[in-house]
Amino acid sequence: MKTIVLATDFSDNAERAAQYALQMAQAHNAQLVLVNAYQLFPENPIKVGDFPLSITEAREESLRALKKLGEKLRTPENAHIHIRAIAKEGGTREAILAVAHDEKADLLVLSTVGTAPQSAQVMGSVATDMAGQTDVPLLLIPPSARYGGIDNVALAIDLAGTTNAIALDAALRFARTFGAVVNILCVNDKPDDEETRKRAEHIRRLTAGQPHTLTIESAENVYEAILSFARAQKADLIMMLPQEHSWFARLLGAGETQRVARLTDIPLLAVV
Repeated sequence: MKTIVLATDFSDNAERAAQYALQMAQAHNAQLVLVNAYQLFPENPIKVGDFPLSITEAREESLRALKKLGEKLRTPENAHIHIRAIAKEGGTREAILAVAHDEKADLLVLSTVGTAPQSAQVMGSVATDMAGQTDVPLLLIPPSARYGGIDNVALAIDLAGTTNAIALDAALRFARTFGAVVNILCVNDKPDDEETRKRAEHIRRLTAGQPHTLTIESAENVYEAILSFARAQKADLIMMLPQEHSWFARLLGAGETQRVARLTDIPLLAVV
């Protein structure tokens, strides 16, 4: 992992996510790119006092805040980590994704909630909306999460269709980078079906070189099943593999992803 991009709106929760991203960058000797999307008229006017007088002033305010955040993150222990700041004009999603692509980010990190955490608990947030819109691996950090290394990963896989081998390989590469054991959960309404077993065996073959466990279970509530499994495994991270035309596609659709991110107190990584 070479480049981690951290998107911030300068809220307290975003700063906690920045601390998490910084510690991850330090653990893996990656550079950290801080990015803020700015516009003349912010999408969330609550987070600023007065509107800027011009787009130039908006950019300068963004850069000043990014510099202040960078200075706050910097300590003697992480002085070797390269921290850069980028202020990008445009809508939040579009600007963040543009920077992630320009920087060839290995990982994009956001807090699950920003300047309006109470409304985010009800309606979701920009960060959780992006899980279904980005082709960059997206790590969502809940407010209570603190980085302490990633030793156990809970990986949810849909056995209703063919598993995306490329996405699975990307997830396993992350696990190897972290040095983590992967605990795989397959939620399926026919856990004893022969075809389900065959697909599970295929997953076992694909993960043969990775320390892992594999569990198949049925559940009425997929979200609760994933979260209960992750907590039972004492997972440091939940990973999901979005797939088209499956329950995972619906799970990672705008409204459903918001629900997962609202419920979890464990960081969630959407691997695409």
